[in-house]
Amino acid sequence: MRPCPDEAVAQGPEKRCPGRPPVLEEGERREMILNAACQVLDDHGYQSASMDKLAQQSGMSKKTIYQMFPSKHDLFRTLISERLFDMKHASVCPCRDLPPEEELVQILTSIAANALQADRMCLIRAIVGEIRDSAEIRKIMQDIEISGNCNQVEAWLRRQQAAGTYMIDDVEDLGHGLFSMTVGKLILAELFHCRDPATPAEIEANIRRWIRIFLGGLEQIVY
Repeated sequence: MRPCPDEAVAQGPEKRCPGRPPVLEEGERREMILNAACQVLDDHGYQSASMDKLAQQSGMSKKTIYQMFPSKHDLFRTLISERLFDMKHASVCPCRDLPPEEELVQILTSIAANALQADRMCLIRAIVGEIRDSAEIRKIMQDIEISGNCNQVEAWLRRQQAAGTYMIDDVEDLGHGLFSMTVGKLILAELFHCRDPATPAEIEANIRRWIRIFLGGLEQIVY
């Protein structure tokens, strides 16, 4: 005889059959697929990054992968957009009560901490190896850059431009330059293993140094 609802509750939750794998949330499956895509790209390159390899690396079926990402292009576009470009575009939530220099230090230190994570560096290494030979990867990078919103560094420059704090003529060019001399420099050192991994204190000190040089240069601009 089937138990009534009250009896079923009293018996507690249903026991999982022995050997049955745990049920993953959709977000967990999605992250596992993106992690696998990053590893497959690094190991095999974009051209050879088949859905079979992605399924094997992630432990998911191809059907599950296609349910979340309609195509290989969509999967890798999502990977690059979320794990590479979002480190510049994601909101860092700086404190606007800080002096402009301290606010910029906070923004770039947060971006650097994100960029230097192992999974981000794995992706950057893979893209560096693919960007010259893979037209598809170049197209993904260009499409994301064109469609992306103003990143946090450029947003800071625009605020200073509007306030008249510094003489800023070309926000995009200055933003690229500032990113390159701070976060970009740290990424290159990590890519080529130029030195031991920097500590958070060393990262902040390095960023402060280059920000002061950058702002000192802006103060010398006269129109």
